[in-house]
Amino acid sequence: MSLTKFSLKRPVTTLLVVLALAVFGISSLLGLRLELMPDMDMPVMMVMTIYPGADPESVEELVSSEIEGKVGALSGVDSVTTYSQENSSMVLLQYDYSVDTNDAYLDLRAALDSVERSLPDDCQSPIVMKMDINSMPSMMYSLSTTDGSDVLSLANDEIVPELKAVSSVASVEVSGGRENYIQVKLDEEAMNQYGLTMSSIAQYIATTDFTVPIGSLEQGTQSISAISTADVTTVEDLREIPLFTATGSLIHLSDVADVQWSQKEPDSISRYNGEETLTVSVTKNQSASTLGVVRDVRKTMERLQKEHPGLVATASYDASDMILLAVKSVGSTLLMGVILSMLVLFIFFGDWKASLIVGSAMPISLLVTVIVMAVAGFSLNIITLGALVIAIGMMVDSSSVVLESCFRAKDKKPGFREAAEIGTRGVAGSIVASTITTVVVYLPLCIQTGLTGQIFGQLGYTIIIAMLASLISALTLVPLFFCIFKPQEKKELKLNGFLDKVKGKYDRLERKLLHKKKLSVLVAVVLLVMSFGLVALMKVELMPAMDEGTISVAAAFRSGTKAEEVDKKMQELEAMVAAHEDVDSYTLTSSKGSGTISVNLKENRKLSSQEVADEWLEETRDMTGVQLDITVSSQMSTMMLTSSGGSVTLASTNLDDLKEAVSALQEKAWNIPGVLNVSSDAGEGATQIRVVIDPLDAMAHGMTPVQAAGGLYSMISGTEAMTITSNGEEYSVMLEYPEGTYTKASTLLDASVGGVPLSEMATLQYTDSQQTVMKQNGKYTTTITASCVSEDTDAVDAALDKLVADTKLPDSVEQTKDTMDEMMTETFTAIGKAIAAAVFLVFLVMAMQFESPKYSLMVMLSIPFSLIGSFGFLFLSGQSLTMISMMGIMMLVGIVVNNGILYVDGVHALMNEEGLGLEDALIESGKTRLRPILITTLTTVISMIPMSLGLGTGTEMMQSMGIIIIGGLTASTILILLLMPVFYLMAYGNKKEKGPKKPRKWRLRKHGTAETEVNA
Repeated sequence: MSLTKFSLKRPVTTLLVVLALAVFGISSLLGLRLELMPDMDMPVMMVMTIYPGADPESVEELVSSEIEGKVGALSGVDSVTTYSQENSSMVLLQYDYSVDTNDAYLDLRAALDSVERSLPDDCQSPIVMKMDINSMPSMMYSLSTTDGSDVLSLANDEIVPELKAVSSVASVEVSGGRENYIQVKLDEEAMNQYGLTMSSIAQYIATTDFTVPIGSLEQGTQSISAISTADVTTVEDLREIPLFTATGSLIHLSDVADVQWSQKEPDSISRYNGEETLTVSVTKNQSASTLGVVRDVRKTMERLQKEHPGLVATASYDASDMILLAVKSVGSTLLMGVILSMLVLFIFFGDWKASLIVGSAMPISLLVTVIVMAVAGFSLNIITLGALVIAIGMMVDSSSVVLESCFRAKDKKPGFREAAEIGTRGVAGSIVASTITTVVVYLPLCIQTGLTGQIFGQLGYTIIIAMLASLISALTLVPLFFCIFKPQEKKELKLNGFLDKVKGKYDRLERKLLHKKKLSVLVAVVLLVMSFGLVALMKVELMPAMDEGTISVAAAFRSGTKAEEVDKKMQELEAMVAAHEDVDSYTLTSSKGSGTISVNLKENRKLSSQEVADEWLEETRDMTGVQLDITVSSQMSTMMLTSSGGSVTLASTNLDDLKEAVSALQEKAWNIPGVLNVSSDAGEGATQIRVVIDPLDAMAHGMTPVQAAGGLYSMISGTEAMTITSNGEEYSVMLEYPEGTYTKASTLLDASVGGVPLSEMATLQYTDSQQTVMKQNGKYTTTITASCVSEDTDAVDAALDKLVADTKLPDSVEQTKDTMDEMMTETFTAIGKAIAAAVFLVFLVMAMQFESPKYSLMVMLSIPFSLIGSFGFLFLSGQSLTMISMMGIMMLVGIVVNNGILYVDGVHALMNEEGLGLEDALIESGKTRLRPILITTLTTVISMIPMSLGLGTGTEMMQSMGIIIIGGLTASTILILLLMPVFYLMAYGNKKEKGPKKPRKWRLRKHGTAETEVNA
C-alpha cells in the first residue's frame, strides 16, 4: 500500500500521527539549545612556557625553537607557529581536521616531557592548552561596592566560588582591582648600620610563623599529640619580630623597616562606563546552552547581591542578547517566507484553502526536521535556521505540484478522494526524482571536513531532512487535506489573462531566436563572461561581517609600559568613546603594555558599527606612542582574526633581514593614500638592559653569579617573606625598598648586593629587541598592517602588495600568505570541490533517470548560465564574495536544473505523444510549462527576499546566499525559457529522432502539468 493510499484510507491514524509529530516537534523545539553559531571543534593546541627574565629573542632561541623542533614532526600536525615574547613562549599547533585531538594531546604531552630536559633550568614546565572557539565569555559583570569593603576579596572568596559551583560554568576569571598586602619598607641605612640584608631579614620573619609537631605526651591514661606553634596575625606582631644584628644584639623589625598596610600595583585597571570596577568573566561548558548559563549566572548574582547589600553588580556583556535578537530575526524571516509562499499560491490558484493546504503541510515538515535536529544534537542557530529558510521555498514545490495535479484530476473525476489519489499518483515519481536531485547536492556538504564542514555541515543535514520530510508530507498530507478542505480552483483569474499575453509574446520572440541560434548563444556566452568579470571587481573575504553592535578598541604600547601609564593614554580613547551618541556602554581594561575598550552600541543607533569604527579611526590618526586597532567585533571576527585595514606578511630565515625589510616597508606605507596608522604584529622595538655579572668577581665576594642575580631581583622587585591570615583573609608580607631606590637604570650599579656594590662585579649593556618574535613552519614572519577606513581596505591592500613588489628587499625575505589568506584558500578550495561533486552527482542522477548522458548535459547548461544573475545581483548589492556566497552557488546546482528538466520533459511529451515538430514542440513546451515554472520559481525567490535584504539582527551572514540564489533562479528561469530551446535545437535539430528515450514513469515531472494540459 502506497503512502497516499494509506493516508486516504486511514485519515484518523494519519491525523493522530500528525498530532504526535506536532507534540514531539514542539517539545524538541523548546529543548533545542539556542546559539549564535554551530559548535566548532578547532584542532589547535597551544603550548605555553614561562621563562622568567628572558628577552623575546632568547625565548625564541632557547625555548620556542626547541619545542618547535620536537613537536613539528608529530603525526597530524599541519603547521607550527611560535610567538616568543618577554618571559614567555607560545607554540601554536594546527592539526588536520581528521586528527583525534585526545590522541594528539597525549602525543604532544609525551614530546614535551622529552624536550623539557633541554630547556633552561629556570624555565617552567610547558603547559598544553586546547583552543576552543566556544570558550568566549558568555557573560561579564562589572563589580563595585558602596560600603567601602574590599571588592577584590569579595570576588575571589565568595563570588568566584559561587559561580564556579554552577554546573554549566567552565571557568570564571577576575580582572582589575587592587590587592591588599602588608608592606615591610626597609631602611637601607639602618640595615647597613646593623649589618643586616634583605635575605637575612626575610629568614628571621619566616621563622616566626610555624607549626611543628613535637611528638606525643602522656596525660593520665591518654596519649596526646603535641605541636609547637607561633602565629603572626597583625601588623603589630610583625613590628615586634626580633632580629639579631651582626654583633649579636637584639632589635625589632620596626627598627629597620616601616611595616604598614598597602596595595599592590594593579596588574590591570578596569572601568565600566567611567567608574573603576572589577570585571568577572564567565565561560560556559561547551555542551551547555548559552541562554541556560546566562539564566543560572543571573540567579546566582541576584542572590549574592541580596546577601551583600553593598555589592553593585552590572552585566556589562551578555551573549544571550545577540543570540535572541539573531534567532528572532531569522525566525521572523522564516515565518515571512512561509506566508509569502502561501500568498504566491493564492495568486495562482485563487483559493485560500489551496494555500492553507500547502501552508499546513510546511509546519509539519519543519517540526519533523526539528525532531531529527534534536536527536542529532544540533543547536538552533543562524545556520540551521537559515537552512530552514532556504528549504521553505523548495518544500513548497513538491506540495504545490501535488496540489495542482489534484486540481487537474478533479476536472475529470468528481470525487475529491479519487482525484486526490489519481493526482498524487500521477506526479509521485516526478517529485521523488526531483527531491533526490536536490538532496544529492547537499551530500558533499554533509561529509565536508575543515572549517566548511564545521560551519555548514548542519546546514546540509538540515536541508536534506527538511526536503525528505516535505516529500512525505506532499505524498500524504496534501492529498488528505485536499479531501478534507475540498478547495476549488478559480479558472478565471486576471493572472491567467496576463500569462496568455506573455505566452503570445514569447511565441513570437522564441521563433526569432531559434532562427538566430549562433547570435543567441554568443550573447549568452558574452553575458556569462561579463558576469565572471564582475567577480574580479568584488571584494573577496572568508566570512561576511556581522553587525552585533560591538566594537573593540585595542591599544599596544612599548613593552614594559606600566598599567598606570597605559591607563593615562587610554583615558583619551575612553573620552572619545564616551562622547559618541551611539554608545550604550563600554568596559575598559588597562594592563602592562596594552589596553582594550569593549564597546556596546545602542540597538537603535544612527550609524552601523563599521561606520562608528571608521569615525574613531579618523579621530585617532594623529595619536602617537601607541598602536591602535579599532575593529567591529563579533563571534565570527574573533575566529577570523580581523584587523582594521590592509596587511602584508613577510617571511625570512634571517631575523635581522626581516627586521630591516619590515622597517623599510613600514616607513613607506605611511605614504599610501588613505592610511591612518601603520603597525606590525612584532610590536615596537623595546630597549632592554642586560646586567652582565662577572663570575670571577662574584666568586671573589663570596657569591655565585646566580646568587648575585637573585639578590638583585629581590632588591628591585621585592620578596615575599611570609603570609598571614587576618579576619579570615590571607595576605602577603612583602619586603621592599622605598619606591625609586633601585628602579632607575642610572643608579643601578650603585646598589649593594650582599653588602657588595654591584659595580664591582657587573656591567650594564643596552640592547634593542622587538616585542614579539614569530615563526611559522620554521621561518620568521611579521605582518605589517596599514589601518584605514573600511571602504579603503581593498585599495590599501593592493597598494601594499605593489609596495612589496617595488621595494628591494634582502634576498632571504619574501612575501607570504598570512593565516587568513591560507584559511580562505583552503576553504574556497574545499567548497569548489563540493560544488564539483554536487554537479557530478546531479549529472549521475539525471543520466540514470533518463538513460541519456547527452540529455543530462544539456539540462545542466542551466547551471553556468544561472551565474549571470547570481554574480550580477551580488555585484549590484555591493556584497562580498564569501564562503556563504559560494554555498549559495552550490545550492543553485540542485535548484535550477529542476526547471530545465521540467521544460525539456514537456518537449518530449509533445514530440513523442502529440507528434509535433521539433520547433513547434520547443515553443509550445515553453508556453505550457510557463505557469508551473513561475510557481516554483516565485515561491523560492519570494521566500528568500527577507533573507537577501538582511532584515533584522544577525541575518547579514546569510544575506549573500539569498542574493546568489535569487539572482541565479531569476536568470536561469529567463534563460531556460529563451536559451534552452536553442540548445535543444542545436543538439537534436539535425537528427531524425525525436529526442532521447523517456521512461514512462518520468512523464509527469516535478511541477509538471497534467497530460490534458499538454494535449490542449
